[in-house]
Amino acid sequence: MKPIILVCGTPHSYTSLTSKFLIENGGYATHLWDNPKFDLPYSRYENKEIQEFVNDRKNFKKKDLTEFFKSLPTDKIVTLKAPLLIFFINEIRAFTDREIKVVYVFRNPEDIVLSSMDKSGKSFIYHFEKVAWTYNFMVKCTYPVSPLVAERLILKDEYTANSLLEFCGLNHDNINFGSIDPDKLTFREPTYRKYRFANFIWKRLSLLFRPYR
Repeated sequence: MKPIILVCGTPHSYTSLTSKFLIENGGYATHLWDNPKFDLPYSRYENKEIQEFVNDRKNFKKKDLTEFFKSLPTDKIVTLKAPLLIFFINEIRAFTDREIKVVYVFRNPEDIVLSSMDKSGKSFIYHFEKVAWTYNFMVKCTYPVSPLVAERLILKDEYTANSLLEFCGLNHDNINFGSIDPDKLTFREPTYRKYRFANFIWKRLSLLFRPYR
């Protein structure tokens, strides 16, 4: 019986790209479902049953996935993408005893927050806290976890791709980067000087908005 790979992480952290990469390198995805809330020119590689489970749990409702997991082919490495499943990741043990591995995709938090704000209209602190919470739940995950730096995969770093495919149990002798376009990556060049300046500005701005001293 081959494992199930759960692709989790913060929204806007390239979980869709990661899922597509795994599928193109031998992973199997069943019942792909495009989220009707978004108009995007590519499949989101989400699974309807898993996404409904996440939505119900976010509203404190219970949903049983036992039959769903039984329906998955055992002779294939199944990849299931649901970024915020990380919040409820340990609950999956109640539905299957099949081997499960988690790929936790993360991206530069600055890019995650700015992209999320642009698409949702919600505040900086809302999305920043979501990044922190998803990380906390990843740390508490009781399944094997492989943290993936999305930017390194997009830059076609062979060591990163090889490590990811090996963790998932997929063929990594001939890596297929066909769907990845490094030119589409917005990459902010990190320097210690920029970090210190940004930190200086944020500390002083925060003084203006403290509710008490």
